[in-house]
Amino acid sequence: MSMIIAAAIVAAAGIIAVAYVIPEGSSKPAENPSGVRLLASNLEERIASSVKVMSLTGLAPEVRNTDSLSLVSTAQMGIPQDADVAKRQVAKNIISTYGDDVASIFFLTPEGNIYIGEPFEQQKQLPRLNYSDRDWYQGVSATNDAYVSSVFMSAAIHEPAVAVAVPVYGQEGTEKESAIGYWVAIINLDEIEKGLRQLEGGSRIIFADHNGTEIADSARDPSTTRTDLRSLSNLESVKAALAGKTGSLVEVVDGKTMKVSYAPVKAHPHTWAVVSMQPAG
Repeated sequence: MSMIIAAAIVAAAGIIAVAYVIPEGSSKPAENPSGVRLLASNLEERIASSVKVMSLTGLAPEVRNTDSLSLVSTAQMGIPQDADVAKRQVAKNIISTYGDDVASIFFLTPEGNIYIGEPFEQQKQLPRLNYSDRDWYQGVSATNDAYVSSVFMSAAIHEPAVAVAVPVYGQEGTEKESAIGYWVAIINLDEIEKGLRQLEGGSRIIFADHNGTEIADSARDPSTTRTDLRSLSNLESVKAALAGKTGSLVEVVDGKTMKVSYAPVKAHPHTWAVVSMQPAG
């Protein structure tokens, strides 16, 4: 393992370590916006850690190499399993260290074709080679900067996910040169939701992305499989949080009148929302 990779793993240890904690004696989040702001801060730290590990490992020589580019094929939706094993090992190291959050790692060509995917089982079962239509590809290629995507149905893990994508430059690359590819982590949302369910206080807590799509909901039955995306963009609390506001209001959610607190979440380069609610009265 190179020094860059080792440094990234140490520096981004917060991916797993960050927990959603409301200090003892604090008001319930639905009763006090300060509790929701703390939840927002916790999620921001988690996102920042994911960006950091992908950005730092993207500087590793093993990642900044595409010598097997000619082997990309639809036969295995990328390069063969025994090709560019050094880059595959970097991906495996990230997954083995942060597997609760990071479900898979991909490297894509500048055109959006899959170069490698780990685990390889996820790569070879992909339905297509090119993913240039994905929000995360369009975001990272347009900005040439780290990009946190909206929620999408992942073709790799077959459930809702968020991607963290960073540009990768060649061995002599600088930010002024074109990227040789994109280094992408597929983030499993189950662990985020699990952390919300473990909070005490009885509040229902929901995270939503910059489009108002549900990321996690503490009230969701964990035994059920998420097969579609749920929009919360009609909620006034979500609209306010996405506009950068923090506060409280009363509104109807799923047919029930709820007291809701809300706060924005910085998710580079977007703003997400966290809302916490309890029955009004």
